[in-house]
Amino acid sequence: MSFDFMISAGDISIGQDGDIQKVENTEKLEQDILKMAITPLGSNPFQTWYGSPISKSLVGTAFDMQFISTVASGQLRTSLETLQRLQKIQTSFQIISASEQIAAIRQVSIDRNIVDPRFFTVVITVVAKDLSTAQAKFNVKPSL
Repeated sequence: MSFDFMISAGDISIGQDGDIQKVENTEKLEQDILKMAITPLGSNPFQTWYGSPISKSLVGTAFDMQFISTVASGQLRTSLETLQRLQKIQTSFQIISASEQIAAIRQVSIDRNIVDPRFFTVVITVVAKDLSTAQAKFNVKPSL
């Protein structure tokens, strides 16, 4: 089984006992999906292939919402497929629980905020290899 450090509000979470909190299983899968989706593609100079370009696709474009949603969903699916490949490589040298691995991408939903059309809510739902469902939800907004 693998684990990661729990991230909360962009920072490592510390438990009441003073230790760094860990995430495992479905919670880890959800965090891995979020990290992949919200990391700007190319922002890590050592792993330029890691991340997603959706923040550039969604914010500041004047295209029709259906077109934007289709493009961004496709970009997220491609990023999630990259995450699946990384998980497969990881299983060759580390034991990873079935609940930490993506079996299938069920849905990528992108909704534009009614009040402020510059804001988007993204919901990603996947099926893990243990047949449980994991869901990651986040907002995309312009830099202010």
